[in-house]
Amino acid sequence: MTNQAMTHFKSQVFLILHQSQAGECLSYGEIAKLAGFPGYARQVGQLLKKLPKDTKLPWHRVVNAQKCISFMEGSEAYFRQKEKLEAEGWIIIGSKLKHKDQ
Repeated sequence: MTNQAMTHFKSQVFLILHQSQAGECLSYGEIAKLAGFPGYARQVGQLLKKLPKDTKLPWHRVVNAQKCISFMEGSEAYFRQKEKLEAEGWIIIGSKLKHKDQ
């Protein structure tokens, strides 16, 4: 990917994330596809991994294709994401997410 394409990809990913609504959950692959780069799910993950801890972007709304939190269960990052998702109405059953309204 050229620098210009990477800049476009990055800005599209961040825009999609910024526009996501509370209670919404997207997979890495869905974001890549919406950004116009289908097949770039891992790159979405790499971008989010590099976000600063104090970011205002709702990174916690991004999960894997199985609708599970990707962080290792029991890790600090896992609990941080789980807490933020639960505050938006998500319930974690086993490792799967389910919205309380479903």
